[in-house]
Amino acid sequence: MDKFWFRLTMVLIAGIYITEIGSMDSLATRLRTDVFYKEYLATIIISAITVELIHFFHVRLDRKVPWQQGHVLYRLYLQVILACFVPLVLVMGMAALYFHLYGVDIRRTDYFYFIAPIVLLLIVLLNIIFIMIPVFIQNLTHKQVAALPIDQPTDKQQAELPIKVVDGNSIRIIPPESVAASYIVEGKVVVKDKEQKEYLTDFTLDELEKMFLPDNDFFRVNRQLIVCRDIVKAYRSLDYGKIDVELTASVPVNVVVSQLKAKSFREWLS
Repeated sequence: MDKFWFRLTMVLIAGIYITEIGSMDSLATRLRTDVFYKEYLATIIISAITVELIHFFHVRLDRKVPWQQGHVLYRLYLQVILACFVPLVLVMGMAALYFHLYGVDIRRTDYFYFIAPIVLLLIVLLNIIFIMIPVFIQNLTHKQVAALPIDQPTDKQQAELPIKVVDGNSIRIIPPESVAASYIVEGKVVVKDKEQKEYLTDFTLDELEKMFLPDNDFFRVNRQLIVCRDIVKAYRSLDYGKIDVELTASVPVNVVVSQLKAKSFREWLS
């Protein structure tokens, strides 16, 4: 749903339908008139602005308030206000401006009786498309990944087990050796690779620790963080036997080793 040309195609098709609503003449007849192309061009411009606005709000909401966080009612409320109500008001304003340019008061037309309900329906359908298609693609990818035959790894092979992460609307498989760190932020488990890219994953940090366990290159610093040896730059002792670790990669969580794990951490580095 991030492809501009796909959205433009929807606009071009829907524009013809909206332009022809309430018309007494056939499309073949109107195609031979200048009025049709003026109305169609105005409809395309208004529709394109509206679709891009809905897409913008949908992408922003997916980043700030994703459905997976569990705040479904709050996300639904924001979706209705920002991606439905605001675009509808914008369409009404642009349509009123269009009629005003031709010296017509929109309130004296049948716009609110015939066009406005159709526009509202199309805005709702567009929101459903933006919401459902990524979910469908993600579920389909999940099934395809789950259907792949994977041999049960031995202890020596466990560290080579690929990690399934979410990359936008798709599922990506990354090997453990490309992982720099994994941490918990706002209840979500994030995997950061050595190129500083962050991915969400369905694995818990405990499950990732078990996957990394046979590989001595990883260490569970605390409840929120697992790090790879390659990104440990330095460390210093703190009060009460704790250790403050300096990493070459930035992580948005506490990087302090507890007193109970301090000895294991030093042995791990040595």
